[in-house]
Amino acid sequence: MIVNLPTEESLNNVALRTYFRAWDLLVAIWVDFGIQFPEGNSFVKPSRIWVDEWSDYLVQSQSDMQSVCSLLQQSMELALKARICAVSPYLLLLDSGLKLSTASKSIEFSGLRTLDAVDLPGAVNTLTDRPVSDDFIQIYARLRALRNKITHLGEASVSLKPVEILRQCIALYLSVWTSRNWLSDRLLFAAQTRSAWLHDGKYTSVHMEVLQEWPLDVELFTNAEFEKLFGKKKSVRRYLCHDCVDAGDTRYAGLQKPGCGTAHLNAEGTKIMCLMCDRDFHVARNRCPECNGNVIGSEDTDWIGRCHTCGIDTLQEESEGVQ
Repeated sequence: MIVNLPTEESLNNVALRTYFRAWDLLVAIWVDFGIQFPEGNSFVKPSRIWVDEWSDYLVQSQSDMQSVCSLLQQSMELALKARICAVSPYLLLLDSGLKLSTASKSIEFSGLRTLDAVDLPGAVNTLTDRPVSDDFIQIYARLRALRNKITHLGEASVSLKPVEILRQCIALYLSVWTSRNWLSDRLLFAAQTRSAWLHDGKYTSVHMEVLQEWPLDVELFTNAEFEKLFGKKKSVRRYLCHDCVDAGDTRYAGLQKPGCGTAHLNAEGTKIMCLMCDRDFHVARNRCPECNGNVIGSEDTDWIGRCHTCGIDTLQEESEGVQ
């Protein structure tokens, strides 16, 4: 019998973990350049001051971008296999050339040949009720061709641009994981890395890593991408989620508090909802003496009096003012 069959959940988890490995490597291209050439630097479009340096830097970044593309392709293959697996894992063995035997023995599923990458979109659209779009198939085909060049020839023989890869990366997530929360997934799979094991929660943490990157992510998302990912316009004011910020504000964090806003006000202005932890928090519309913000923690015991704009404890400020 065939043993250790994959599940939709197990394949999806590996697909998402691989996807965010690619994201880490891609975003690092902008981050590392910005550290060395910070003056007037935009992460989407580096400053005119550093045009030549950016061009030379991208030449040296080609192998990293090729790795990003290979990881994205691997992630998409696993995500498509997960959709097929939701119907039956045995469908992955179609055209596998499996030889049947009358001898009773166990066969590891991982040792069997599964559907070829080129056949996966067609298999998903034929065998499942969750088809992929034509746009997805086009991006998938380009990545597969690129990955094959890299695998068989060691290089892609094309000049890759990080912004173009970024656009594809976001489009793939929106196509494949339509019901998931990008920022929650960012945190979840950042916790499943080698570096996460080293965090102690006092000096560094997973929340710290994600919140440090969040302002850059927001800049990299287009307005349309942000709205599709989070259901809110990018221009709508974001507020601090004290639950997430406190978990990320470790000794070495150096968080820029206003830029770490991951929460939006509801339509009534009585609660904020965090995009990262997906929790709601009651707020009062009082004035903050520090920043003049007017969204203050209320009713939720841990955050009463905390300003969701700058993060200070307004009750403590008031008591010190009285003294």
